[in-house]
Amino acid sequence: MTEILSALHSRYIIDGVQQELTPAQILDSVRGPFGAGPELTGGAVAGRIVDESPGPALSTVESDPSMIDRYLSAVMRVTRKPSPVFAAQYTRSRIEKALLDCLWRMGHFGIGDLCLDAVWTWNDSEIGNMAGLYSSVQSAGEFLDSLDMQMRYYSEEKGRLDVAFTADLRPGIDEDSLVELPYGSEKPKLGAASLPSVLNPDPKSWIVYIPFDTSLYRLGGSLLAQALKDSPAVAPQVNDPDYFIDCYEVVRELVEDGIVLSAATVADGGLIAAVKGMTTSKTGACIDISDLRRATGGEDPVRLLFAEVPGALVQIRDIDFDYIDAELLLQDVAFYPLGHPVPGGGVKVLESEKSGIQSILDSLLRNQNGEGED
Repeated sequence: MTEILSALHSRYIIDGVQQELTPAQILDSVRGPFGAGPELTGGAVAGRIVDESPGPALSTVESDPSMIDRYLSAVMRVTRKPSPVFAAQYTRSRIEKALLDCLWRMGHFGIGDLCLDAVWTWNDSEIGNMAGLYSSVQSAGEFLDSLDMQMRYYSEEKGRLDVAFTADLRPGIDEDSLVELPYGSEKPKLGAASLPSVLNPDPKSWIVYIPFDTSLYRLGGSLLAQALKDSPAVAPQVNDPDYFIDCYEVVRELVEDGIVLSAATVADGGLIAAVKGMTTSKTGACIDISDLRRATGGEDPVRLLFAEVPGALVQIRDIDFDYIDAELLLQDVAFYPLGHPVPGGGVKVLESEKSGIQSILDSLLRNQNGEGED
């Protein structure tokens, strides 16, 4: 048996404790009626791998709100280097990003119509790497199970410790299959084209932030922590898969209804990196995080802007705000109107005493006074 299959089918002893399942057994549990070929599944236990949990004691990333612009510049230059310390959190973030990126595709589908392709790379050159691999596989199995999702296939290769996911439509299943499709659509279709990922220059349009989890904003495992070369710190934890699904479904409806002008996934680099990615040399963004700070009890703005809590940025027309307000409130999905596109590139971050909702009401009143309409 090759080293690849040995890593999959071996029993793992981590910190002196034998794990109940092999990685292959964990992945088989979310493979469903489609997935890896028989050479990567089933079979007897290949052997034993002994390793230790990686990383030092966790600490707090120190940050300075006056340096947000410098932090953003640093984050936009960083290339992600996964660490065994954050293998579980990183793996969940890769699954979330793959699913969120799929949101912006044209077509007709729900989250239940999707499945994931996964590729792990790994090496055993350092203590903690194989424990990190096991933690990554375990995290993927648990998270996909909580989302009622399955993998289509997976493979392993020798290399640096990493994992990558892509989302696609589930392959066809025999009509006699008992497998259900939770949160699925009739005749699902996933188009090749996607929504624009850069801002429409309309200065009245709104940039709206929708976090897909209620987790705390923490910088551990983030690109900012990597750029600052800080010691490992506490990372965001995905606490509510059901809420993730609710957010996904309502945003997908907004996309299919043509309400969203442009959109971006909030993932690597956090909220501010996603906003920056939507700007161009001619169209920038002015955002106000006051509502988000109030909702999080006055959280440090650096954490709010750079913590990699999964989420979405959507740009909508001013006249459509009432519609999305009703849709998101109906589903109990939290959202934060951040601001508007502005001429010129770059991102300007503000905090004001007036909330975003108050600003929108003022905008509606101005429109009514100017147009004489309700």
